[in-house]
Amino acid sequence: MDISLNSDKFLKSFFEYLTKGGISSNTLKFYKSDLSHFTGWMMFKVRSWGIFAETVNEIIPFINNKLAQEYRHFLVQNHVPFKTINRRLSTLRHLARFLLLSQIVNFDFMNGISNISTVTNDSTSIHPLLAEFKKKLEAEKVSENTVKNYVSDIRHFINWLESNKSAVAQN
Repeated sequence: MDISLNSDKFLKSFFEYLTKGGISSNTLKFYKSDLSHFTGWMMFKVRSWGIFAETVNEIIPFINNKLAQEYRHFLVQNHVPFKTINRRLSTLRHLARFLLLSQIVNFDFMNGISNISTVTNDSTSIHPLLAEFKKKLEAEKVSENTVKNYVSDIRHFINWLESNKSAVAQN
């Protein structure tokens, strides 16, 4: 299978591969989002090394098992729901198989990377103010999805603040 590394053609070929593999249109929608998230993360990672990358084809040479493990760890550290993490990992397993079948790479970058079995997301594992905010939203009868999204956004911000304490303190 000869696949051009032109980003549009590559992505189209990958999504055709998924469709032929029996992936439903709803799952395909999620996989597209998952791939977009991963490639955005990879581009940020590659750029942090001083390498400017704008397209999927420019990051493929950098995809390896260590980076896939780092991405999995990133998702866990940012309290992404475990079902979302596992779906994103599934997307990457499909991508790894596609890259192998297309002979774009000669190794499975997802080899040995397992799904998340459980991730606790109870209020005791989050910042105390965040737990209070969650209770207040629930008391105001805000929808469950809105509560989940607000808490997730604030948790990401708190994690960012904690991981960038020195940079924030200097400003």
